[in-house]
Amino acid sequence: MRIIDGIYQLLTPFPQFTIEDAKALRRQLQEHPRVTKGLPYVLPYLLKDGGDVVLVDCGWNTDSAYQALEEGMREHGSHPSDIQRLVITHIHPDHYGMAGRLKQLSSCDVAVHEKDAEVIATRYFAPRALTDEMARFMEMNGVPPMATPQMAQGSMGMLGAVAAVPPDTQLKGGETFKVGDFDFEVIWTPGHSPGHVCLYEPNRKILLTGDHILPTITPNVSIHAQTHGSPLGDYMRSLEALVDLDVKLVLPAHEFEITDLQKRIREIKDHHEIRLDEMLACVDRGGSTAWEVAGRVKWATGKLEEFEPWMQRAAVGETLAHLEYLFELGRLAKVMRGKQLYWLPV
Repeated sequence: MRIIDGIYQLLTPFPQFTIEDAKALRRQLQEHPRVTKGLPYVLPYLLKDGGDVVLVDCGWNTDSAYQALEEGMREHGSHPSDIQRLVITHIHPDHYGMAGRLKQLSSCDVAVHEKDAEVIATRYFAPRALTDEMARFMEMNGVPPMATPQMAQGSMGMLGAVAAVPPDTQLKGGETFKVGDFDFEVIWTPGHSPGHVCLYEPNRKILLTGDHILPTITPNVSIHAQTHGSPLGDYMRSLEALVDLDVKLVLPAHEFEITDLQKRIREIKDHHEIRLDEMLACVDRGGSTAWEVAGRVKWATGKLEEFEPWMQRAAVGETLAHLEYLFELGRLAKVMRGKQLYWLPV
């Protein structure tokens, strides 16, 4: 789909969806916005001007996703072999999965933020140690022993749909690059991942937001075995970094485009304030584990015990991110009792 001349929105389906179903859902969600249980598609962006061809994000490494990407690029006079640079907003499989395949096909420069580049090896090239570490991490946060092995695996079963490749360029944030007559600025927006980036084109007042800002849902901001610091604190501060940008059009990597950046930022901040209060109310006076809190929270897509293991892991990780941010704000304390971490109201 043409956004403006030189910027084109493509679509690649998740592995469990056909191209046709993903396209139909794309149309339905824009006409009737709603929360879906799982994401049906990714929206890569083709930047093409003055002989330059850049792709932002790509999708899973499946034949159907590649076919959709190839068809989408062909509609705008290009082919994946033409890609000169592939900018990855973050290295989650749905955004980064096809990177190795496209690198082999086009010899493109793969650009990833340095914070995400740090974990590519342990997440994709040698994940066994991460799985073991996640099992210990889940046990520490109160996950019952029977559920721990499955939750430690999480989405590891989908690694076959990821063609990982080391980045050629490691971004820091603040870089600018040209695509023909376009000038894009890289903005580091940690939270959803440590190295998440957005791309801002000030002349056209367009912001490509990856998963940082989505129209109706909020990105999963989690703590897991490789996390350092307070990712939700980082995320909230990253939202503030975008508030003063002059933006007329927001192009996210899921759902559909929106026009009011400031309104959506306010909505997301309000959502997290409500969720923080809810998390705090779910902590027992004598202390609770993250698993216990996650089981009491009202999730938009159902109850914790009904989720698949990878969704349970995401829910526990998101719960931990909120609890850690409450600790950062001085509203919770934490203590180790034996091998388990408990959170306590202050």
